[in-house]
Amino acid sequence: MDENISTREWLRTELAFINNDMAHTLNGRLQAALEDCSDETKELTLRFPLQDWQVNGLGTLHGGMVNTMMDLAMSMAVYCFSRRSIPPTVSMTANYLRPVPMAGGSVLIRARLTSLGKRNATAYCEAIVPDSGKTACTAIGTYAIV
Repeated sequence: MDENISTREWLRTELAFINNDMAHTLNGRLQAALEDCSDETKELTLRFPLQDWQVNGLGTLHGGMVNTMMDLAMSMAVYCFSRRSIPPTVSMTANYLRPVPMAGGSVLIRARLTSLGKRNATAYCEAIVPDSGKTACTAIGTYAIV
């Protein structure tokens, strides 16, 4: 991470690379946008637009899509706040609390770096339905520091 630019600017640059240069990949197709970030709390919030290809048979956001969005947000938090290389996921546990309605148009994913060691980092994450402010899913992930 370039020490001369703010965390917010660095995140915007990284997301632009993912969304544009990697548009053919799953992470690129998600089109994440930075909503907020805090160096103090080591937390970031990404907004993901809901797209027709992400819907499940019940007309809500597919659980695998929520999981993918949360994994991306947590790995970005580890990557950003550790100032090291892109971390591979070691493990991730998700708890689905309620469906994310497609009608809302987007979902917010808030991720926080909770621990950072020499070999592993841990992050906590919530998927939030913007219209209601309710948490739809929570997750914790462990990432390798390489």
